[in-house]
Amino acid sequence: MFVSAVNQLIIQKNAIIAALTVSLDTAFDLTDLKAEQAELESEMAVVSDLIEKCICENAHVALDQVEYQKRYDGLTARFDAAKARYETLDETIRSKQSRRATIEAFLETLAQADLVDKSETSLWCGLVDFVTAYSKDDVRFTFKNGMEIKV
Repeated sequence: MFVSAVNQLIIQKNAIIAALTVSLDTAFDLTDLKAEQAELESEMAVVSDLIEKCICENAHVALDQVEYQKRYDGLTARFDAAKARYETLDETIRSKQSRRATIEAFLETLAQADLVDKSETSLWCGLVDFVTAYSKDDVRFTFKNGMEIKV
């Protein structure tokens, strides 16, 4: 089954490689995400300084503690929101980088592959994402590019 599925993929390899190569930079573009992340780093630095000044002022000047607490809570909420968004972006960036590396490795393996007549571990590891067996007559190979082949 594996040999049949891989050969069906290899027959289409030039079209698959061309399509993925064209879309790789667009699909995994990190420019906007990294720009937003840099803005959030600046925001967190500014808010962190404001929190520090707020605490310092409270330690050195007699302030209405209710007003101080409101100001402090507002600043920490602002910092926490920026930090949460930053962490979400960081996770998204790492995920895209990982997926891009997987696709690039897939493309490299596919580019070097020729039709096979027996199972090869390197092709299995380099091309196959997972296999789903619905029944003995319905086995589907899902490749790392998302393509599914039923054998």
